[in-house]
Amino acid sequence: MSLEQLVDSLSTLGVAHEVRRSGADGALLVLPEFGRVFGIWPHFRAENALWVNPGFLNALQAGVKDDEWSAPGGDRVWLFPGSEFLSETGAAPAAVDPGRYTVTSDRALVIMTNRGEAYARQATARLRFRITRRLRPLDEPEIDAACGQTWLRRSGFQEELVLELDGPCPVPVSLWSIAQAPPGSEVSVCEGPSGEERLVCVQEGDSERARLLVKAGRAGEAASGYSMAPGVRAGGQHSRPVELALVSPAIAPGKRRQQIRWNVSLYAFSGRSAEVRQLASRLAGTPA
Repeated sequence: MSLEQLVDSLSTLGVAHEVRRSGADGALLVLPEFGRVFGIWPHFRAENALWVNPGFLNALQAGVKDDEWSAPGGDRVWLFPGSEFLSETGAAPAAVDPGRYTVTSDRALVIMTNRGEAYARQATARLRFRITRRLRPLDEPEIDAACGQTWLRRSGFQEELVLELDGPCPVPVSLWSIAQAPPGSEVSVCEGPSGEERLVCVQEGDSERARLLVKAGRAGEAASGYSMAPGVRAGGQHSRPVELALVSPAIAPGKRRQQIRWNVSLYAFSGRSAEVRQLASRLAGTPA
């Protein structure tokens, strides 16, 4: 879906959103109420490099309050490990997603903050937390410095994530940063030159309009990588987006009022398929 189409839909449905420029003529779309980056476009006429759940827009259009929570898609933040903070069906607690995010912003940053309480199932303990997302759109030289120079159209953002716990921590707790890409995307997991983990995701449109999504950050000891997301209701069908997930270093159990700060980046590129795959191979450290 194009930026214009998505903005028109959100405006019609009365959903608060922010558009930020990135790169030369790319853009980011943020849903502050839901604490998500809803879209990233390498340029204004490109397709969204993030997956959007049609069921979310359909539910809003129908005016339905969905008890099962039709997640929007895009790029989100959860608490890790899932064995503690997810239900048996894989759903996050409402305090985490959608949460109750508040937003402050200026010309340089979008800051989204969610404060709540989550139940750690195996530890049988409640955890008071605050999650803060500080997003800064990047210009072309900054993207080139991180990923190397390219003729591809490009956009991206850098994000500082902060997790603060108020009270004793019963289990190791991490942040779980997850970007959802369209079904059928091809993903490589590799290590960047600075030791950060890179998830390199190729999305084929056609020979002239392929896309590349790259998620990067210094991951913690816990598992990270990618997976096929559980089926999501979308107009009566099931879509399975690809999830690019990184897990932060953990807050250790025991101490009170602990916090972690963690930097994650997301980049999107578009152009001819051969050039997209060439950059993907270079970033993944494999022969083109």
